[in-house]
Amino acid sequence: MHYLRRACFPLVVLLTLPLHEGHGQELLRQRAPRFVLHLFSKYEHVIMRTIDYLASTAWIHDHAFTKRLVDGISNGVIRFINGEILDLEESRQLIAGIADAGYAIAVGTCPCRRARNKISDTVPNNTDMVFGRWAEEYLDNYPGLYTRISREEALGLVESFDSHGFIHQIYGFPLRERASYVLCNCDRDVCIPMQAHRKRGYAAFRKGRSLAAVDAGACLGTDECGRCIERCPFGARVAVAGKAVVVGDDCYGCGLCVTTCRGKATRLERKLGAQLIFARDLVD
Repeated sequence: MHYLRRACFPLVVLLTLPLHEGHGQELLRQRAPRFVLHLFSKYEHVIMRTIDYLASTAWIHDHAFTKRLVDGISNGVIRFINGEILDLEESRQLIAGIADAGYAIAVGTCPCRRARNKISDTVPNNTDMVFGRWAEEYLDNYPGLYTRISREEALGLVESFDSHGFIHQIYGFPLRERASYVLCNCDRDVCIPMQAHRKRGYAAFRKGRSLAAVDAGACLGTDECGRCIERCPFGARVAVAGKAVVVGDDCYGCGLCVTTCRGKATRLERKLGAQLIFARDLVD
């Protein structure tokens, strides 16, 4: 696999070149060459379509050589472009802090929906929330597809996305603190990184800082409620003796089980020493 690492080296160099940011203390550290910003903002759906094909095509993973090739490329990219799970409150704080610092916020159609041609009539399609220079690039390249929004509009939207069971993921590159480019509010049945994670085990995003915990005494039981089991996108909830139980190792801390728990029995508990990367210093 040595040749794959050598092939990825130019990408590493490109992704670590500086980009002028110009916001005082630079709350957001969006460092990437301008042509990379332009490429991704203009053709992200095409890139995602390619990733979807590589992750979902069976014959690629049925043959040792092609599987090694795709795994090597995927692991190389993941080292520099990655995401992390946020819960609703962390997402609120992130948006408020970015807006209060004067950065642009825009929202547009989910690139995964465009890549997979899965525009919905029943749930929101415009769930891709972009920040700073990234937002300006999308507004320039897609004047009809992306819209500039206010702090209050962004906060209202993230609440709505959460109510639909969409997972909040902040993405950045390279792997550096405060490198927040986009808050993806992901439909588990559409999101290409989620599909790659499920099907091939690719670590396209990191677990959040917390784990869900249940007060068994307050849990109304799966016969009366059970919403947390339906809402969990990671299969980390099971029913035991009629009560909802968390499978800790599978929990990603997204908090979707918390926001609709009718008995208020579920809470998030911070993991000891857990830290964010892309949203570090942007949320408490």
